[in-house]
Amino acid sequence: FTAIIGKQWYQRRVRDAVRVFVERAPLIGENSSRERILFHLSKHLWDTNSALRQQLSGPEEIHTLVCALMMLNTDLHGGMVDKKMTYNQFESNLRNTDTNIDKGTLKELYNGIKAKPIIVSAPPPQQPKPLPTLEQYENVIHKQGSLVKKNFVLASGKRPGIFKRGWKRWDAELRGSKLTFSKGGKKMEVICHHCLASRTMAHRARHCVMMLVCADDRQFLLQAVDDTDMQEWMHAINKVAAMFSALPMAAPVSNSNQFQPHSLPMSRTKCSLEEQLQNHMTQVDKLTQEYDSLIRQQSNTTTPSYEWHYKKRYLEREKEKFEEYAHLLNTLLYPDSEESLMSPQSFGRATANRMSYKRAVQKNVKPVNV
Repeated sequence: FTAIIGKQWYQRRVRDAVRVFVERAPLIGENSSRERILFHLSKHLWDTNSALRQQLSGPEEIHTLVCALMMLNTDLHGGMVDKKMTYNQFESNLRNTDTNIDKGTLKELYNGIKAKPIIVSAPPPQQPKPLPTLEQYENVIHKQGSLVKKNFVLASGKRPGIFKRGWKRWDAELRGSKLTFSKGGKKMEVICHHCLASRTMAHRARHCVMMLVCADDRQFLLQAVDDTDMQEWMHAINKVAAMFSALPMAAPVSNSNQFQPHSLPMSRTKCSLEEQLQNHMTQVDKLTQEYDSLIRQQSNTTTPSYEWHYKKRYLEREKEKFEEYAHLLNTLLYPDSEESLMSPQSFGRATANRMSYKRAVQKNVKPVNV
């Protein structure tokens, strides 16, 4: 702006000054921002053009004329207006602002804009923001605070002993993909790969309790300070799992007919965040097709087997988990997008009293579907 206002063509008429100015200085932003830029132009015209000081009363009157010319140019040459502004309407609009300009000057301004439109320069193209990379979150502390933890289900699928079920307060820190619990020199680490944290109603006597389901079927009940803190913990844990979890491997080969779930590798993924998002969405599609096929198989039998219930609940949990992963990565990569690739899933999905899959098959009972 400073370089442009130093030009000598500001000694010319208002219409020519506005035309040259907007061709060189792009007007971007809201209408209020554009008006402030045009007011600087009007003030400079008042300071440098002696002829305008003899005809008009002040920079405010010049500013009114400049804004009227810009509106006239938009009305006459804009593609969104069907009925163009006439000279009588242009004159009436300025008369209502108490502008002391003779009709001959207004007629000349109107005909000049009508014959030759003011070309407004386009704003410079914005450079797209670089997408975040996985290395940026490698050793970052995503969340830390105090949590009350309870061991709910062991990796074997059994409940822990009665003396190991108590609630204990720990200092928790989520750094990278590791969730560390520490207290009085004791330390416990949980690698958050293929984990899912969600609200649970498994313990009605305590509030703000979430359940953390690990890849090896371990389940922990975690109580946060308040509801906001619980939402932040769930969001941080699920986001870390979505970023660092590698693709599931094929199920192990067995000579039995029992259903075998996919193996979940502990190693960190080597894919970028964009590739992770595509992998999670592909996984959702595969699980949805497999789940629909399983439901159609059940309709052909009278009584579903226990293995059928086991596979059904497994597919439901995995589909819910990867849908959450895809939504979180989509929000992380494209926060300003109006339409998300995946619809958001509820953090408050109940997982209370859910029996481990291994234990369900061992005891031949139907897992509770909450």
